[in-house]
Amino acid sequence: MTDPLLDLVREYRHQIEVFNASPPDISIEEDEELVAVTWGPHYERLCTAPPDATTLEGAVEAVRLVHDEQKLCGSQPDLTINVLRAALALFDERRAQA
Repeated sequence: MTDPLLDLVREYRHQIEVFNASPPDISIEEDEELVAVTWGPHYERLCTAPPDATTLEGAVEAVRLVHDEQKLCGSQPDLTINVLRAALALFDERRAQA
């Protein structure tokens, strides 16, 4: 079973690695272009419309992402609220089915 939230979190993390592997001396314009083609679109989706978790692994990874982002980058309310809502959807659905 695939989990669209897990896939999004993994791709976001992968694209952060791609971005971080770029040369440190790129221009501001190159940096902005690289963000736009690596982690930027995934971050935007996480902040605005992440898909609901469909597996426990996806929900846990989403919570882990929020923790890591808060620890590394500080307060990001849009990411925090929307990703946690998407993770909680799995538990809310399971509770409704019980």
